[in-house]
Amino acid sequence: MSERPRLHEDEVWAVLLTLEEPPHRGGDALALALVRARHPAIKARTVKLILKEWREYAELEEAGDWEDDEG
Repeated sequence: MSERPRLHEDEVWAVLLTLEEPPHRGGDALALALVRARHPAIKARTVKLILKEWREYAELEEAGDWEDDEG
C-alpha cells in the first residue's frame, strides 16, 4: 500500500474480497460491473487500477523466484 498512495486499503480489500481472484484477461468489464454493483462508492477508475495491480502481482507470483534457479 505504501507504494500505491492513490489506493485506499478499504477499497483494495473490497475488490479482492468481492472477486476472490484476479479476473482473466478480457474479464475486467464483468469484474468492474460486479464490484461497482456491490460497492458503488468505489470509482471505476480505482477498480481498474486495483485490477491492474492485482493481475501484475499474481503474474509475479506465478513466475516464481528467479534467484532459486541459479546455482
